[in-house]
Amino acid sequence: MEPLTNAQRRAVLSEFLDRIEDGKALLPDPNPLPYDPVPAIATVAWSIPIVVEMVAGELCELTNQLNHWRAGLRRWHAWNQVLAAHGDEVRWMTEWEWVEPLAFHCMFQPSGTRDRFTMVATNALHQVRMALDQKLKDELLGDATHPTAPKRHLSRRDKEKQLRALVTPWSTGKAFVQAHGQLDDVAHRRSTSDFRNRASHGIAPRFSIGLTHIVTRACVQATRLEEQPDKTFIVVPVPGKMSTSYGYGGMQPLSMLVAWETNRAQFELARDAFDTYVALLTEATAAMRGRQ
Repeated sequence: MEPLTNAQRRAVLSEFLDRIEDGKALLPDPNPLPYDPVPAIATVAWSIPIVVEMVAGELCELTNQLNHWRAGLRRWHAWNQVLAAHGDEVRWMTEWEWVEPLAFHCMFQPSGTRDRFTMVATNALHQVRMALDQKLKDELLGDATHPTAPKRHLSRRDKEKQLRALVTPWSTGKAFVQAHGQLDDVAHRRSTSDFRNRASHGIAPRFSIGLTHIVTRACVQATRLEEQPDKTFIVVPVPGKMSTSYGYGGMQPLSMLVAWETNRAQFELARDAFDTYVALLTEATAAMRGRQ
């Protein structure tokens, strides 16, 4: 592929800016998630005064990240409209120079947002429960249990199990857990060829053009040829034995448009999770004493 000429760069950038400046047809909608959606955080009595800054600050950062993701999706949408108006060579080079870094960031957000919700909600609800029950110990799974013991890094499964236990006192907890669990679920990972995990720990699929994982390696059931009475042979498994197999594979690239549509759907789920978390934290703080 030939690099874009300066004239081509100016042309595609101008088209992109026209769409961004107008913005009317871009998705998701332009309304950012609200800041300070739970005013009670600042008016209730926490067991430790400094906790108010932790709970408010982490909710603010969660909101920042979601709004950043929303803005990235809108820019990605504008670029998709620009790409649709050009032939393959210009489109591929435009994607490589400007669109792929944006898509890469957005594709990491479903997984990151799910874990971010887990951290923010766990910290806040743990502090709410301590404020409501002064006998409750300030302990969470993963905390070091001895001065010489290192902090234990929990798996996502263990962190979310702990979160499910924390939300049980409140009626809005179930809705939050359900909304939260739809982020980066098995269906999403399958539809994106597990892009985020492969990009973090291996080689991710490309966008639009080019195969990855051309040759594959697998440890499979060992087999052997077994002669039949008619002198033909069939392949039969060797009980209890495995063998290493190599072959041609090839992971197809992701469509830039389909990837955006899938990612936007995940953002809408994240927005739903945000609304349910706000409802949960509002209900939880309503039971706390007012600050003197």
